[in-house]
This record gives sequence, C-alpha cells and structure tokens, in this order.
Amino acid sequence: MTYDLHIHSCLSPCAEDDMTPATIAGFAKLNGIDVIAVADHNSALNLPAVKIACDTYGVKLLPGIEVNTAEEIHLLTYFPTVEAALKMSDALYEKLPAYPYDHNIWGRQLVLNEDDQLLQEVDRLLTGAVGMDIYTVKRLCEELGGIAVPAHVDKDSFSLLSVLGFAPEDLPFEAYEVKRPEHTLQKLLDTGRMPPGQEILTSSDAHQLGDIAEHPRVLAENSCLLRLLR
Repeated sequence: MTYDLHIHSCLSPCAEDDMTPATIAGFAKLNGIDVIAVADHNSALNLPAVKIACDTYGVKLLPGIEVNTAEEIHLLTYFPTVEAALKMSDALYEKLPAYPYDHNIWGRQLVLNEDDQLLQEVDRLLTGAVGMDIYTVKRLCEELGGIAVPAHVDKDSFSLLSVLGFAPEDLPFEAYEVKRPEHTLQKLLDTGRMPPGQEILTSSDAHQLGDIAEHPRVLAENSCLLRLLR
C-alpha cells in the first residue's frame, strides 16, 4: 500500500483553511495514495469527518494525532479506530496550556463535518506543549491500542533527536519518521543517535494541499502499522 501518514487538516492552526476532510481525502485519491493519516496537533476532532470522506473515496484512514510533548518533542500517535484517537484527544486537551488564543495571530482551528461545513472553532491553542512527557504520551497511546512514532527525527527542532540528542534505550519505538532518509538516515545510524533495524517512515507533513505526497512511498510488508489497519 502507498501511504502518506502525516497530514494536517484545517484543525491545525498552522495548516491552510482549505485542508478540509473531504478535500484531503479527494487529493489523496487523485495522487494514488492507498492509506493516509490525518495527524493534527494535539487533537483528533476532525477525524470523524475524515473517516467518512476516506470511506467515500475508497482511501484507508489510519487515525492519528501529532502530540507536542512537555519536552517539545513531536510524537506521531496512530490508533486502530477513530474512537480511540478521540479518547487520546480528550486527554491531551485537558493537559494543554490555557494560552489566550487569537486566531488572527495563530491561525484558525476549524472542526468540520464530512461536507466540509463548520461545526466549531477550538478556542485553546492546539500547538502548545501538553503537560505530559514523552514517556507518558507513549504509554497512553499504547494503552489505547496505538503505536507511537517519533516525528521527523532529522529536523533540528521539535524532534526526539534535536531535543534529547539521542534515542534513549528505555524509550523503544518500532518505527521512526525521517523527513529525508536518503540524506540523513546513514548519518544518524553512524553517529549512534538512532538505533539500527527500526522501520523508517517518510511522509509529507502536509500543511497545504500541494504538499500531499504526489509520489507516495510504499508501506513495508512487515510494517508495524499494519496491525492497526487490519
């Protein structure tokens, strides 16, 4: 299966307003993507609409959330069902800092239905660091049947390796997301900053429609994420 497992909808304040559930699913279909994950910052509120849109277009949905942990590490959390993702979303919302929110500064946070009609705007900034460390977020994800994947570990900000400098032995992951594996993976392995033998994922981290993978990668036959897609 071809995949793009890191897409932001208009619920993320840093994403364009036209990143709507139905439009994302339609673009994925046009680009020949078999399975997508919409992983908004610290929230799953658009996933019910995304699921309906994906079912309509014949695209598989892997429900996701991109969590900003207390350490300012971005962790992709994937779930077997939308319901499990919504439980995670509720727990994260309770731990978000209550920043004064102004959509003119940060961007709008739109919750839509399957027809891309506005249901609500979230009034707490979703991109803040939640009051849970990466160990707690990973454990909660797994308790809900999910799989946690460190996001864009080769970036110089908001990543496991940029914040901690290495992958701790007591924090094992089955997969890592690397933005540009052809340029950085061997360097990370050679320096010992990332353990060998892990599954490597590469997705678009799309915040606008043109970013959604035009040449999607193929999910490995033994991918750990297949447990969530069956």
